[in-house]
Amino acid sequence: MSRLRLLAILMLCCSALPARAETWVAIDNANPPFMYQQDNQPMGLYPLIVQAVFARLGEPLSIQAMPWKRALLRGAAGEVGIAGIYQNAERLQVFDYSAPIFEERLLLYVHRERPLPFRGIEDLHGKRIGVIRGWSYTEEFDQAARTGQIDAQEGSSDEANLRKLASGRLDAVIAIELAGQRLLTHAGLEQLEPLPQPLSINPTYLVFARAAGQQELLQRFDRTLAEMRQDGSLQRLIEQAIATP
Repeated sequence: MSRLRLLAILMLCCSALPARAETWVAIDNANPPFMYQQDNQPMGLYPLIVQAVFARLGEPLSIQAMPWKRALLRGAAGEVGIAGIYQNAERLQVFDYSAPIFEERLLLYVHRERPLPFRGIEDLHGKRIGVIRGWSYTEEFDQAARTGQIDAQEGSSDEANLRKLASGRLDAVIAIELAGQRLLTHAGLEQLEPLPQPLSINPTYLVFARAAGQQELLQRFDRTLAEMRQDGSLQRLIEQAIATP
């Protein structure tokens, strides 16, 4: 067999090999600086981290920004993974979790002229609290909202909720500290402030539906994330994302 013919056969065989399947991961499209969409591109801390880990792993990746409720539905159906998600009892039945990616401090924001004493969930009973559509906050808060003890009013974004608070249509808004502090510099929100005691401090994760069978990928993700935490590259990504206006 001639060398040219052998080379042609080898090239044909290689071209017939299936490409490695791309992993799809969904993020919230309206939660800056952690995850959001800008110019039709996924942006923020969680896309940066997931992209960096998958690049080290040599795994093809597609990150898709979408409304959070849609991300949860598609994730539970096994169509996509989800980055930046909290853990709760219900989700643990559906998803396999990575190691924690980051920790988010959830604060209550109030109007300075309408103070709200807060020591625990009971202080929120009967109050109108702005939350993000589809989000879980804490088991205790979620339960109080489900039973009507707290009037949890869903909005599409932190900014929309904070503007409702500024206009007197809410008693408080729950927002991640870094996201909320950025928004307080916007016109019309200067009279709002966070309460000092956090509602909770929530780790965030990358998850896949249990039925998707991605446990081995999550284990590799965890090892690489730990390496990035050790070599300082994870902290640099965090600083980059937080500094981006």
